[in-house]
Amino acid sequence: MLLASVQSLDNKLDDLWAKIKFQRDIRDCNLCFTESWLYPAVPSQAIHLAEFFSVHRMDRTVNSGKSRGGGECVTVNNRWCNDANVVTLACSCSPNLELLTLKFRPFYLPQEFTLVIVNTMYLPPQANTDTALILVGDFNSANVKRSVPNLFQHVTFPTRGNRTLGHCYTAYKDSYKALAYPPFGKSGHAAIFLIPKYKQRLKWETSVQREVARWTDQSVAALQDALDDALDEADWDMFLHSTDDVSKYTKAVVGFIGKLVDDTIPRATRNHGLTKPSARL
Repeated sequence: MLLASVQSLDNKLDDLWAKIKFQRDIRDCNLCFTESWLYPAVPSQAIHLAEFFSVHRMDRTVNSGKSRGGGECVTVNNRWCNDANVVTLACSCSPNLELLTLKFRPFYLPQEFTLVIVNTMYLPPQANTDTALILVGDFNSANVKRSVPNLFQHVTFPTRGNRTLGHCYTAYKDSYKALAYPPFGKSGHAAIFLIPKYKQRLKWETSVQREVARWTDQSVAALQDALDDALDEADWDMFLHSTDDVSKYTKAVVGFIGKLVDDTIPRATRNHGLTKPSARL
């Protein structure tokens, strides 16, 4: 598989054709392109790379809020998977996410796998990476935690018979307490009531003490007087003759002035939390 952010696929076709013709590693790949910059008026035949590739696209739409850019494109090597066994599961184009999800049932897979699902996506630079992700639903025999071990499953009791089919996943341990509620009507699935247990970081984080200088008009005036006295009384030749290295001389003089600042400017201890200021609002 080859992934590339091409920033306009149509003007990269000559380069791609050459690589497919002369580079076996590229020729034998499935090619996943982000920022294809394609739109519905561009036919798939215009970007066809070779007779053994099939094209699957998610073009930019008006929902993306963009007048140019965007778009996902996957060219599937039919020597690996026949095009009849490629199914588009999801397409999404919005200002927050561009997504193309394909399901493959190739000619050969290791025995432990039944099929392959590939998500080709683009997240914009302004995407919020601190989003609280919650996955809920009827997962039947699937277990997301096996694929994404950093997620936590909060439903620990059977929801139908002796099986736990309803799941709730989050990225934080003890985010919810799950309670079993009676099914609705004749449904065979128990309803799941999720009570928030998440404790805000502001409430459990440990504050950090930092010592800061208090730059007031009085302290600045006192420092100015100290510097004036130092200029008159300090033996600057001592620094000059102590070394021939300019860097060491500079370091010694800066250290001397820094010592004056430390001795003159009063300092105060303040407690700082670990949470971003915006998160405290």
